[in-house]
Amino acid sequence: MLMNFLRERAGFIIIGFIGLAIVAFIVSDMFKASSPFLQDSKSKVGVIAGEDISYQDFNGKVEQNMDAMRQQMGGNVPPQMTGYAQEQAWNQLVQEIVFKKQTEKAGIEVGGEELFDLIQGKNPDPQIRRMFTNPQTGEFDSKSVVTFLKGMEANDPSGATKKQWLEFEKNLAANRSIQKYINMVSGAMYATSLELNQLNTSNTKLANAKIVMLPYSSVADAEIKVEESDIEKYYNDNKYKYKQKQDQRTIEYVVMDVVPSKEDSAAAQKDIQKIAEEFKASTQDSLFFVAIADTKAPLTFVKKAQLDAKLDTSLYNAPVGTVYGPYFENGAYKVAKLLGVKNIADSVKARHILIGAQKGGLTPVGLAKADSLKKLIQTGKASFADLAKANSDDPGSGAKGGELGYFGRNMMVPQFENASFGGKVGDLVVVQTQYGVHLIEVQDQKNVSKAVKIAVVDRVFSPSQSSRQTAFAKANNFVAGIKEAKSFTEATEKAKLSKRISDNLNATGSEIPGLESSREIIRWTFSAEKNDVSNVFETGEKYVVAHLIQIRDKGYVPLEYVKSEIEVAVKQEKKAEKLTAKVSAAASGASSIDAVAGKLGAAVQPLQGVSFGNPIVDGAGMEPKLFGSIFGSAAGKISKAVAGEKGVYVFIVDNFTTPTPISDVKSFRRSVEMMQKQSSAAGTFEALQDKAKIVDNRGKFY
Repeated sequence: MLMNFLRERAGFIIIGFIGLAIVAFIVSDMFKASSPFLQDSKSKVGVIAGEDISYQDFNGKVEQNMDAMRQQMGGNVPPQMTGYAQEQAWNQLVQEIVFKKQTEKAGIEVGGEELFDLIQGKNPDPQIRRMFTNPQTGEFDSKSVVTFLKGMEANDPSGATKKQWLEFEKNLAANRSIQKYINMVSGAMYATSLELNQLNTSNTKLANAKIVMLPYSSVADAEIKVEESDIEKYYNDNKYKYKQKQDQRTIEYVVMDVVPSKEDSAAAQKDIQKIAEEFKASTQDSLFFVAIADTKAPLTFVKKAQLDAKLDTSLYNAPVGTVYGPYFENGAYKVAKLLGVKNIADSVKARHILIGAQKGGLTPVGLAKADSLKKLIQTGKASFADLAKANSDDPGSGAKGGELGYFGRNMMVPQFENASFGGKVGDLVVVQTQYGVHLIEVQDQKNVSKAVKIAVVDRVFSPSQSSRQTAFAKANNFVAGIKEAKSFTEATEKAKLSKRISDNLNATGSEIPGLESSREIIRWTFSAEKNDVSNVFETGEKYVVAHLIQIRDKGYVPLEYVKSEIEVAVKQEKKAEKLTAKVSAAASGASSIDAVAGKLGAAVQPLQGVSFGNPIVDGAGMEPKLFGSIFGSAAGKISKAVAGEKGVYVFIVDNFTTPTPISDVKSFRRSVEMMQKQSSAAGTFEALQDKAKIVDNRGKFY
């Protein structure tokens, strides 16, 4: 809603400095570099490019992010968002410090005039544009920026908003410096004529060929013998493939669900039956709902299409006061009651005059002024539009005579929405919101039809304390039984439990997939020794016992952990050797590709109009080696065997088409250079981050 700009923009500003982007094309994955746990300081969260990050400073940034989220979410922040706030704080520091050193070396600064232009000038920063865009017109409202800045201290005497704004300005300037640095680097990108011709050729030069393929699956694994020396050689030759940037852990674990007993179910049913009887007899339904329901959903009128099928069938055409239930749905026992019926619109057109909070809109003085304006309109002494232009503190709509246009449900604050949808066309209504007092005129209402207000009192069905104790005892007995068993696996089998695996856990991970609130398990994995078994962890309605089976520190992954993966790769290499020999023998002296296919007992597959830039074979997928060989060969000649991704190939090229000439060299060069600049922007940060020494100890603190 337009008049929300003062307070809501404050929230957006906070979000702005939380996630201030470096540049759109720098991918978030690059922010996740971390290093092993170091015990060099109990209060040091990490080191970034030589700068120590203390727990106190870092936690302050985390709390700032959490406060911003609380403001945006009405005070309730889901637990998983805590990890997000922490990750954002770390990413901010990495980008800030890594780039700051480079911008200082390059002498890049953002002066006062430039910062002013980013906020109030002709070229405002995209974030400023988003924060102060009129939601009705979709256009940037520069007056809103000035209004916000002038009223910042008056609207928030605590100074919190001003502090947040100054932090936002600081990050805005830093962001601008980073953009300048990236622009400086990407500005050096230039596509040569040779590059343009090569790229054009790879996309427009087409080949028509015939191929014969022998898939690796045609050789049974039993025919291939892999020696330890083969695995070691492959590992050493391809060690770069097994280098990781983060410490990682792998665990196996068992889960014991806390299951409600029959007694729990009987007690819950008895409880909801009693509630249903009391709800049916209640004469103060709204108060009853607020006092009893576990889920305090807003009580609003909804139309038929918005109703759950059960409630539509049972209550939509029922008399007011009808009770449906009890019934069980989504883990809760429920009982519903029809509280009211009325005709409402899908959308409303209205205009308003806002007496802002800074001008007494939240006091009797503001109410009195709104009433006086209402009387002027009712007596015909002044028009609504003229009074809005002269008196409204909503600059966007005020300049247009207070016009807000059409809006639907949940687009305005509740008090404003209720007045607009609850009134009749032509009504003049005075209502107060947190932004001040509004004089509203309801101009039109569309699609008026029947709606119902239904209160659903629910009781979430959860296990009793006795059931929890039973599950916890089972988990403790399992831990005790591990000592007597030869292995975690044997203990699992004896307890008739299913063992699960979670690999590649990172030190700062917030949750294990499938286990809510499992951060403590992850923390345990990074303090435990290999083969340690944990105590019992509680995660939601589950008890978990974990066994640490792999420790993979930053750097090259030990051979023992990738041995099975390498064995598969070595088998494929050996199959390729075997099939290559078979294909070579068949191709030797063959007069045609059909003759080769006949000797191999395989089919000839045509490739029509394929390009080097799109190396895909139907049924096989990406085959870059094959396409490289095709476009590097001469037409009319049977090729040598090519070991690809899915099998060994032999081919013959029928012909090549001539590459299509570049019609507009300047335009083509611009598009190529744009891609180069995007790539260089991402590559610049990645290179700087790799060069910087980054030690990430957050896992010890969170």
